[in-house]
Amino acid sequence: MSKLSLSAAIIWLVVLLPAVHACSRILWTKYSNSFVMSGRSMDWVFSFDDYLYVVPRGIPMDGGMGKGSARWTSKYGSVVSSMSGWSSKHGFDFVRDGGTDGINEKGLAVHVLLLEATEYPPPDKDIPGVSYLRWARYLLDNFATVAEAVEGTKKVHILSVAIMGHVLGAHVAIEDSNGDSAIFEIIEGKLHVYHDKKAVVMTNDPPYDQQLKLLRRYEGFGGDLPLPGSTSSEDRFVRLSYYLPYLPKPADDTEAVASVQSLMMNAAVPFGAPYGDDVYPTWWTSYSDLTNGVYYFNWVKNPFLIWVELKNLDFSAAEVLVLNPRDPRLLGEVSALFTEVGTREAQKAAVPEMHSTTLSVFGCVSAIFVCSIFAVAIHQMLVKRTAGGGRMRTSHLNPEESPLLT
Repeated sequence: MSKLSLSAAIIWLVVLLPAVHACSRILWTKYSNSFVMSGRSMDWVFSFDDYLYVVPRGIPMDGGMGKGSARWTSKYGSVVSSMSGWSSKHGFDFVRDGGTDGINEKGLAVHVLLLEATEYPPPDKDIPGVSYLRWARYLLDNFATVAEAVEGTKKVHILSVAIMGHVLGAHVAIEDSNGDSAIFEIIEGKLHVYHDKKAVVMTNDPPYDQQLKLLRRYEGFGGDLPLPGSTSSEDRFVRLSYYLPYLPKPADDTEAVASVQSLMMNAAVPFGAPYGDDVYPTWWTSYSDLTNGVYYFNWVKNPFLIWVELKNLDFSAAEVLVLNPRDPRLLGEVSALFTEVGTREAQKAAVPEMHSTTLSVFGCVSAIFVCSIFAVAIHQMLVKRTAGGGRMRTSHLNPEESPLLT
């Protein structure tokens, strides 16, 4: 084993084996006659080197559990966020494994979050299996509504796979364009389904039913405790539940995204914070406009929001497409920038060429620098040297004498 691999294993064992509370999800349906929108965050001790995928219809897929796997062909096209940049380094498929978030063309959104209380069932030869690393794909590929997804999930077993000897516990929140919602959790090997339009907030441990009980201790929910302020899973659940009903009616879709983003930032963890209680920084956030079919994504280390309008995608294509959303050049609508996954070398790079809808941060800095030099040169042209010791004085010009001053 190389020194680098050994270091990674040590970090995994020392840092990740304790509970790592991460991620939040909300669903905003108060104005469902105008729009339905959800938001989620991804918090972790390190970056998963996430990618975005466009998955067309007609793509063969399986549950990733060998002979006992569920098998299907994607019925609906989707945009999927995946931690494949990291998981593929540990033996998992770059395209099929690692989905954590996404939206399909029918307006079903899926969010996979950590739940340490998860206990997956053992494989059952009579029930098709789906790895938790393919759970998101199973839902997005096959179902148009929450009701369909609930029934479909009952027909399979979500099973564990180990990454470097460790199994990540997961629970899933889903919602559709009608404002329906459900939360899936696997406790002591049994699937628990909370199918309820009121299931609009999910964070991490403890399980959802216990979170609801804890919520009743706080002001506004029947208790007398003040609103909590830490980054723990329990406190994030309370704050999101409290503030969500107070979001004002937005004037348009843009304002709706901004409103959900403002609330998600209330549950985010900044870089450099004095981390405690196994809480780690927010790496990215996503926002799903289920009414208009738009998927927004913000890599927190980049200053720009990007999005994909699903109407601009060709879901009848034959190949899965990929985009590196961590590229700091990206800005705005990026559906035209996805490329074929292709070879392993392309998978590793997966960085698009410059495009008219992208913006180079370094390019901006360079442009500002050049403009500054130009401005200084123009200024010096307007300065005349006096006779006294080479000192400079500014020329006194009327605005009419120079268009630069108008």
